[in-house]
Amino acid sequence: MHHANIIAIETKLIALSYSRDRTSFLLPEETYEGWVLLAGEKGVFRYTVADESGEVKVGEAVLCPPGTLLQREMLEKLDFHYMHFRLDARSSEGPVEFPYFGKIVFRDTSRLLSTLAVLRAARSNVSMQYSEHLVSDILYQLIGERAARRKEMKPRDAAIDEAARYINERACQSISMQSVASLVGLSHSQFTRKFQKELGVSPVKYLTGIRLHKVRQMLVETDESLESIAELCGYQNAFYLSRVFSKEMGMNPSFYRSTHQV
Repeated sequence: MHHANIIAIETKLIALSYSRDRTSFLLPEETYEGWVLLAGEKGVFRYTVADESGEVKVGEAVLCPPGTLLQREMLEKLDFHYMHFRLDARSSEGPVEFPYFGKIVFRDTSRLLSTLAVLRAARSNVSMQYSEHLVSDILYQLIGERAARRKEMKPRDAAIDEAARYINERACQSISMQSVASLVGLSHSQFTRKFQKELGVSPVKYLTGIRLHKVRQMLVETDESLESIAELCGYQNAFYLSRVFSKEMGMNPSFYRSTHQV
């Protein structure tokens, strides 16, 4: 099935809640005016959406479109998020229907669980707009992972594979994209265009994603200063890292650390 290339989404929350150690849902089935996303941090539940049924565990979710009956039953004690929202999606040609629903299996479960943890912490501490940003981030993750799966079915460009490996191996060092382009025998513009086409993200964004993954790990797993983390992850200084982190993650490193460290 062909899906429009969604370039932007906007969510408007109708209701948002987080429940812990629940043994049953308040209602076994319901139809909603907006989209509903159920995602658990612990436990397993069974669902039916339209003609699709199955079980959902940690690292997975269920997305139900408006006006569609959602049936659910807990199979294990559950910690879960309930998100009810309106959703507008746009392609380069204008508004489009959001194409995904039913069970969602996320590849990057650490990213999903990280977003859910921030959403849980943010419910009473920040604005509704920020919570909407987090819900949108989950949907952007879904869009990105589905696009990546489609790309995996196509032959990959050997030069871009080599470039991606090179960037992965040296992500925390000083890297010039011009030098990476030269390494694989392409001009800078050819390299950027091909990389974007093959991987769905620019070389700079790809590098930033790798670096910030390590930054997030160090913020949670160590007590290193931000200046030290910046140096170890390829950034000039703590100020520049903080600016990049805030832009990409929607929060500063200190807030991320405070909501994720045990």
